[in-house]
Amino acid sequence: MSGFFEKNNTKVMTERERYETKYNSARGNLLLVVVFTIINLVLLVTNSDTYFLFSAYVPYFVAGMGMLLCRKYPAEYYEDLGQTEFFGNGVFVGFVSVAVIITLLYLLAWFLSKKERRGWLIFALVIFIIDTVCMFAVNDFAFESIIDIVFHIWVIVSLSGGISACKKMKAIDEEPVFEDGEYEEAQDGTAETQNADYFAKRMADMEEKARVLASAEAFGHEIIYRRVKRVNELVIDGYVYDEWEALIETAHTLSAQFDGHTIVAGYDGKLYSFIEVDGERIAKKVRLY
Repeated sequence: MSGFFEKNNTKVMTERERYETKYNSARGNLLLVVVFTIINLVLLVTNSDTYFLFSAYVPYFVAGMGMLLCRKYPAEYYEDLGQTEFFGNGVFVGFVSVAVIITLLYLLAWFLSKKERRGWLIFALVIFIIDTVCMFAVNDFAFESIIDIVFHIWVIVSLSGGISACKKMKAIDEEPVFEDGEYEEAQDGTAETQNADYFAKRMADMEEKARVLASAEAFGHEIIYRRVKRVNELVIDGYVYDEWEALIETAHTLSAQFDGHTIVAGYDGKLYSFIEVDGERIAKKVRLY
């Protein structure tokens, strides 16, 4: 079944679409890092007392050192430093340039990571982990840095999740696709052994805790309609052929073409779960919850 639809025809995301959303979310969070880092750099060099969270630490720290060493802060910052010599504007421009270049690396990673190039997201994750380590090295676990620490951990988790999601999308894209009723010949010349591998989404984890909503046997195959956490699955001979995810179940159907037959399982939205083969209902179970 190419798409899953609820009773009100609202489209439910496919497995690949869920991974794509997670990947794009990670890229969006990376862009937020770039935007707020640039804003903070501008506020810093203009001597504003405002600082926004969701910013990379190292660029801000480098620019801040340039401000300090080149006497760019207000005079009261230097009252206890006596006759300390400071660097000129050239050095200050150098510090700010380094901060900007580091920030642009994040922007480059964001731009080049589109079209599911997860290598650039990995690059962004590596430099952000380095940014986090540097933050710990300078600030340790100071209480006033707690929010920054939480933010950095959140970005690392988000980028890691995006990388994982992209890998899973690639795996889905590489799965063979066949028209309904067609099977690729096995090496021994038979198509029967190919059913599960080429039409199934994946092998079902039969050890996983699940609630069986309906089950039946037909033309020598075991058919199970079950719910695993928030996902309803159509399982045939231990393979998941279709699935539907929802926190609260509404009327829906799952279907598969298998061994020349059309298998449908679902919930009528009122009282029954059911399994049908070629339009004939072969199993029905009362749903109390």
